[in-house]
Amino acid sequence: MDFRVFKSDQMSEELWASFTQLRNSRALYDDPFFDPVYARLVGRCRRDTRIGVAFEAGEPVGFWPLHKRPGAWARPIGGPFSDWHGPVLSGHTSLSPSAFLKGLGLLGMSAFAWLPQDPSSETRLRLAGANMTYVGEGWDAFLANQTQRWPKHFKKMRRLARNVERDFSEAEFRFDDLSDATFNRLMELKREQFQRTGRHDVLSPQWVKNLMQAMRETQTPRFRLRLVSLHLDGRHAASELVVQSDKVMHGWITAFEPEFGAYSPGNMIVQLMLEQMAKGETMPKIYDAGPGLDHYKRHYSNYQLPIGAGVVRSRALAMRPDRLLGQAWRSGERLLDGRVSRVLTQSRRRLDQICLSETDNIGRLSGLYQAFTRTRAAMELAESDQPQ
Repeated sequence: MDFRVFKSDQMSEELWASFTQLRNSRALYDDPFFDPVYARLVGRCRRDTRIGVAFEAGEPVGFWPLHKRPGAWARPIGGPFSDWHGPVLSGHTSLSPSAFLKGLGLLGMSAFAWLPQDPSSETRLRLAGANMTYVGEGWDAFLANQTQRWPKHFKKMRRLARNVERDFSEAEFRFDDLSDATFNRLMELKREQFQRTGRHDVLSPQWVKNLMQAMRETQTPRFRLRLVSLHLDGRHAASELVVQSDKVMHGWITAFEPEFGAYSPGNMIVQLMLEQMAKGETMPKIYDAGPGLDHYKRHYSNYQLPIGAGVVRSRALAMRPDRLLGQAWRSGERLLDGRVSRVLTQSRRRLDQICLSETDNIGRLSGLYQAFTRTRAAMELAESDQPQ
């Protein structure tokens, strides 16, 4: 076994072709975030992009796009935007992710959307369910099944559809919205949401803007962006940016106009998109809504896939002094009082977003200052007698 680490522009076309062939040979990697095209686009926007390659008898059996960070540590390719990550491995190799990391000279990786491929993923990571939807049996069959499971929700959606017909002269669903105005409005709404909820604005770094533009301009048989949207009387109501392969539509960035909230436009565009997928002969038949937010995703999901979060290590006790603070922080989340523990967890997640998205010192310092300001205020509230 031999391991090599390449910068994105050091990869030969032959290696990129091998990466593509290996990925295409296994349905496990049908999600567009495992497409080498995505890794290549990120590599053009972020200088810390590396492609780890594992060879057996001179032949590549594994590719792992990632960001190499200080302390022999790795972050997922594309930072906070990679909704699935992990190595792409040949079906004929026994190479484990831990051994792969060790071969690349890395101690570990912080993961939040890990694709479980080995037993250690099930024992060392927190597993959740990614909400998946299959519409390959047709729209009528899908709708009948989901209506039977969630009759109140779909009764509500029928009522909301009547309300839209009553209150608006035109309701336009765009399955492939190419408008710059719609895209820009979606980004604006999402950034407003980050500010309102106190989350780090992961859309602000320049590399993110460059990546979004590059993805909008890229289309291959197995990779493209699709913007779906709903407009009421010519006004933007909701939109969702979807990353698409030939098999999977992966919900990525979504937002809606608060003024149309009473009509549940976010649910409407998902339902209309699924209907279009089910009826289109050449359309992907799987929609991936990711984990969490089950209060609305569950109504359209008909199966789940395991997805992991935590730390993947090259060996069980892989640790350096500069990573002890993170270990102590996680211990505090487990051991301290409930309210304080929640504050620590929320703060760590915000710090993770900063580490994932900010690549220059100014961006990191600004994000850290805001994060610590919010954490201090939240800790003071948690330790007082005031209700949260």
